Amino acid sequence: MAYDRLDRDLAGALVAIEARQIERSHELLVHAQDLTHELLCMLDLDAWEHAAQLASIYQYVIDLLTTANVRKSAKEIKEARTLLAGLGDAFRQAAVSAAAPATSAAPAPRVSAALAAPVMRPAPAFAGADAAPRQFSARA
Repeated sequence: MAYDRLDRDLAGALVAIEARQIERSHELLVHAQDLTHELLCMLDLDAWEHAAQLASIYQYVIDLLTTANVRKSAKEIKEARTLLAGLGDAFRQAAVSAAAPATSAAPAPRVSAALAAPVMRPAPAFAGADAAPRQFSARA
């Protein structure tokens, strides 16, 4: 559901940018950043061997959305949307696989291409150690 909401926010942000609705695009992009940040914070880095790569993808998406919001640029939104769509598909496949009986002969889902080649990018320098944590708002 989180990935569906992210896709809805990003689709709306693209429309708002085209229509030059600056406030609306800002609201949607900030909400998408907050939701992605929550996914990052919920990730248990010790629970899965690829968790660090997934964390770097989440951080990269947050950086893309920040840049898109500052520049009001569709390019970064489209890239973030593509990455998140791949991750959403991989999680949906994993959920279906986990729900299937253990005796089923169904093949295991393939790891998403987004996880296979993670993009490593440093955290932005503007978030100081004394910065207050961002609050998450689950607006529907």
